[in-house]
Amino acid sequence: MYLRKIDKVDLSGVLSKENGGGIHPYHEILFISDGVVAFQWMGQTYLTAAPALFLLPPNTPHILVKQSEVCRFGYIELDMQGSTEFPSLVHASSWNGKQSNKDPQLSAFVPIYQTASRMWDSYDPQSPYQSIAEDLMLLDIRRLLLLITCFLEAHGLRAISTPSEAFRDIEDANQRIQKIMRYMESNYQNTMTVSLLASHAYLDVSYFIRSFHKIAGRTPLQYLHDLRLNAAACFLSTTQMPVQAISDAVGFQSIHYFSRLFKQRYEVSPSLWRKQNT
Repeated sequence: MYLRKIDKVDLSGVLSKENGGGIHPYHEILFISDGVVAFQWMGQTYLTAAPALFLLPPNTPHILVKQSEVCRFGYIELDMQGSTEFPSLVHASSWNGKQSNKDPQLSAFVPIYQTASRMWDSYDPQSPYQSIAEDLMLLDIRRLLLLITCFLEAHGLRAISTPSEAFRDIEDANQRIQKIMRYMESNYQNTMTVSLLASHAYLDVSYFIRSFHKIAGRTPLQYLHDLRLNAAACFLSTTQMPVQAISDAVGFQSIHYFSRLFKQRYEVSPSLWRKQNT
């Protein structure tokens, strides 16, 4: 595990609402220490008051909008370097969903929020112990992730790692396809084929396509295109990234193919859609 970045942000006193977010190729931990925010992630909006903590697997677009005059938060970017300590996408989704309408004084939450709060309170770029500051922070991060994993296991969730390992003991094809869908949601920017996805689900390709369509109402390729186009629309409306960069970031190999699919769905080009929606 490698600590790429840690920072604190104070949006208090800003008259207009401030947006934060985007997409990162690394794992991220976001801690709301003061105020109220609306956090958009994976098609859901979480309205939550501090303290709140969100886990963001790589390449999942997200937007934070302040909802109160006082608003402070901290974030950490991590390169997990193959480690499985960070909860999977399905478990991160379960945890993030608990951040709305929660009781932060619930005994199971208290040590988690206390650990997160201490982490950012102790963050000091001018610390006299700078030579070991990163090592100390990584110890706290591991403690935090371990507490969250324990919380999830106590609430009936078990940790899973890679798609192949996760699916090996699952007998029901529908469950396998649901797992594949979550895998696609987390890795939509990467090159993937229907044959590869079917092999991860231990299903014949034609049966996989039929079953996937029955569950999702779309073929695997259509579902992948929807994920990429949704992410592209998010980037167009919330960032200044060039259209070419967005096309690359969401996994399209050709900007012309991206533009054609985008226009088929939104009836206008990406550039014109951006002008109409920002």
